[in-house]
Amino acid sequence: MSEVEKADGVIARMARAWTAGDGAGWAADFAEDADFVDAVGRIQRGRRVIADEHQKLFDTIYRGSTLTIRRIGSRDLPGGTLLVHTESTLQVPGGPREGEWHAVQTKIFQDGRILAFHNTARTDLADLAQDDEELGRRSPQEWRRTAD
Repeated sequence: MSEVEKADGVIARMARAWTAGDGAGWAADFAEDADFVDAVGRIQRGRRVIADEHQKLFDTIYRGSTLTIRRIGSRDLPGGTLLVHTESTLQVPGGPREGEWHAVQTKIFQDGRILAFHNTARTDLADLAQDDEELGRRSPQEWRRTAD
């Protein structure tokens, strides 16, 4: 089985665990000392912490939610490491996060385990630019603060 096929299996298991509300299942394919950066920028270190923090979400604001994840790209890195980009859709049936949420993720795999995972919520550029049409037309590299 190729490293990409292993990663696809991990991604499928993670989606099933999320939908089942299973924090331990969600974290099962992380390396023991993995790093996870969540959508609000918190760094969680270690499989046990990742499992516990996700279980808290599954028991509260994401209760009953469903997650779909798909690989959108991957490439081999030196040392048998694989970089994988995914996108996800989260459906939350109720509560403070009710609705549909989209995100992209970067995962680094080695030997079929996730070493690092960074989750980034997707938002509309107009929202980010606070409806500033001029800023919204610029590429991010052009977003520079002007001198006052």
